[in-house]
Amino acid sequence: MAEMIVLHSMVSGKAGADAGMKRISDIVKKALGLDTLIENTTIACVSTVEEVKAALTKMIETRAPKIAISGGDGFSALFAKCFFQIRESMKRDDYNPDVLFLASGTGNAISYCARFKNPIVALRNFYEGHYKTEKLNMLEVSFNKLKEITHFVSFGADGEILEIYKNQQRKGLIGYIGAVLKYSFSRKLYNPFSKNDANYTLDIASDGKHIFRGRYEGGGVSSIPYVGYGFRPYPLATGGDAHMRFVLFGAILMPTLFKFTKLAFPKRPNRLIYDNKLNVPAVLDFAFDRDVHVQTSGDNIGKQSRVRVVFSKKLTLNIATRAK
Repeated sequence: MAEMIVLHSMVSGKAGADAGMKRISDIVKKALGLDTLIENTTIACVSTVEEVKAALTKMIETRAPKIAISGGDGFSALFAKCFFQIRESMKRDDYNPDVLFLASGTGNAISYCARFKNPIVALRNFYEGHYKTEKLNMLEVSFNKLKEITHFVSFGADGEILEIYKNQQRKGLIGYIGAVLKYSFSRKLYNPFSKNDANYTLDIASDGKHIFRGRYEGGGVSSIPYVGYGFRPYPLATGGDAHMRFVLFGAILMPTLFKFTKLAFPKRPNRLIYDNKLNVPAVLDFAFDRDVHVQTSGDNIGKQSRVRVVFSKKLTLNIATRAK
């Protein structure tokens, strides 16, 4: 049995399948050495959901102790969804391997949780056991008949920015900043710091009880502190907890460029509309005055006016992070 399995997505990132495969092979060789790669490590390359499920079935059957995920946020969420489904169907609920997330996609939010210097250092420490583990409790997002498992979900402006980003030619961090600026000019140039700059009306119910109503622009729920490119707008989402946050922002105060705390807005504390740490299981129902973009794990999955998010603390991964 391989001591560590690298599950690599052939469709993540911008480089293409062949370049991505060469990159992950080089990372493994540099991190572990060629002999270790041949003897004790398997790289499982997948391109479809069926291939992901087949690879995970073998891992669960053999109880692989360590799994490194090479892909973006969307692939990481797909891994989690398939892992929990297959583990339940195989009645192996006691199996919970250590999981390392490597940056091989575009924004790579979840990979920042590992806090290693680079993928080579991360993989070497993971293989040699020089790491600690933290709990990551995934979220269940559902509307209509769709159900997704994800590490973050956002509603509203974040999805609008993502839509601009995906429809433009330039990608990467520079492309994302460009999309933010396009959004700011198209949405907010007319009066960027107005008190009436909210785009949507939001109602939140927790376990059937209404807890909030207000106007907001961007925000959501996350079980990790980060979003794409290492920005950290959900700082309370650590140690297995989640963070729910909704904000207003002006033309230069975009959702992922700042840590949204009251200290970040000394002149306009009302820009932090709702802020709540989730440390107990909860069923959250969100209702909006009109359809909003719903984004999970860096992908827009539709526009809806009602969405349910379940934070059950039952979909738990042991994620590897830097020990010091």
